[in-house]
Amino acid sequence: MNYQIIQPFPELNAFEFPELRALSSVWQERKMALEEDGAYKEFIKKLQREWAIETGIIERLYSWDRGVTEVLIEQGIESSIIAHRVGVTQRDADHIKSLINDHLGIVEGLFGYIKGEEPLTEHFIRGLQAQFTAHQEYTEAVTVTGEVILVTLKKGEYKSLPNNPRRPDGEVHIYCPPERTKEEMEALIRMYREADATHSPEVKSAWLHHRFTQIHPFQDGNGRVARALASLVFLREGLFPLVLRESDRVQYISALEAADAGDLGPTITLFARRQRDAILKALGLEQQVQQSKYSDQIVESALKLLRSRYSQEQQKASVVYQFADALLDRVNLDFDKLASSLNPQLRNLTPPGKNSYQVRLNSANEASNKSHYFQRQIIDIARQHDYIANLERYRSWIRITFATEQDFDYVISIHGYGPGDSGILAISAFTYIKAPREEGGTEPVALRPAATELFQFNYAESLETIQKRFGEWLDASMAIALAEWKRTL
Repeated sequence: MNYQIIQPFPELNAFEFPELRALSSVWQERKMALEEDGAYKEFIKKLQREWAIETGIIERLYSWDRGVTEVLIEQGIESSIIAHRVGVTQRDADHIKSLINDHLGIVEGLFGYIKGEEPLTEHFIRGLQAQFTAHQEYTEAVTVTGEVILVTLKKGEYKSLPNNPRRPDGEVHIYCPPERTKEEMEALIRMYREADATHSPEVKSAWLHHRFTQIHPFQDGNGRVARALASLVFLREGLFPLVLRESDRVQYISALEAADAGDLGPTITLFARRQRDAILKALGLEQQVQQSKYSDQIVESALKLLRSRYSQEQQKASVVYQFADALLDRVNLDFDKLASSLNPQLRNLTPPGKNSYQVRLNSANEASNKSHYFQRQIIDIARQHDYIANLERYRSWIRITFATEQDFDYVISIHGYGPGDSGILAISAFTYIKAPREEGGTEPVALRPAATELFQFNYAESLETIQKRFGEWLDASMAIALAEWKRTL
């Protein structure tokens, strides 16, 4: 297998991620009012810590469970915490702290670098690698005869020996030969600059990351530099550094392998979703900060501001509520088709002497006096998806019940995302069984999510793109729910 030279950017609009476009638009509207707030600065500081920790975990420079990471994010990078929580010697903990602080210095530097609006250069990239490997003295290299040897790691210099890894199946993955590295890096910079003004940030980020790793220009540190470059792209667009967690590792590697085969789509999707997660967290923070800011400001100027903001938020909320009603209609249509198809078959399968097997529907829109149903289930599922379900604003649901020997319920809920009225709504899906109580009646048990991820939408996205995304999400959710129903029979 020979090295394949890096390929140019995909055609414009070849990869669309309208959800991120809309969320980015919402964030750009709101970020200016938040940037100088202490809570936002603390949010950025913790995000930087998470990036610094996780980029090393992805590379297997150190390893621990998510709980240790969360403590370090909250309390700071302390070797005493690492030694105690991970169970390593103080010397090893000090070394790990040095590595993480190297990473932390880089991500903090990226925030500063974008302010100067400097173009991307080879010199800058070499500097990143030197910083990443400041506390790393040696690395592995491959000789011309295929022997793996330990060599002194040169900081900020392109590789002089091959660094082609051998996979578990024995196949050798070919990176750019040392003698062509300079040429390929020049091509990388040129192609990126040519496409910088035309492509979306998630496409630029994924392309730059993959093409850089395809070259693998340094003897070591390439993965960390690639994630720094991907983060730089997002930061230049006023967004957030790309945080890939250990839990993303399998998907991350699979996406890069797909890109090796010519499909950049999975990498773009992964990067866009992680950026989406960061924006949603920031928007949730924005709501909390604004609430605390205005709690003690009972002056006319603040009231005028609030009146203006209230009017704007009402308009945005009105739009997104209309979108929600349209999506609820879509669910009702799909559920009704399913019920119409199943009911004749279920009636024919009802055992003698039993109540007729059937599928039945019921729902509640925002105006219904039943819209408050399923509060506990919605909150439990929200915890599993790591967000705050806001049940004080818009709220609607639809339920389909499969009544056989027992009742199996599948519910789609539409409700607010995060505190306040942000103009962002969430849709969750879950199933449960109605189990009989000893004292009579039934209670819901065996609550399970019926979607692999939360669906969210907002006022800045068009209804057309929301409906397209939602159709795919709903199809996947129904498949999960029906499989769970079958399992319970």
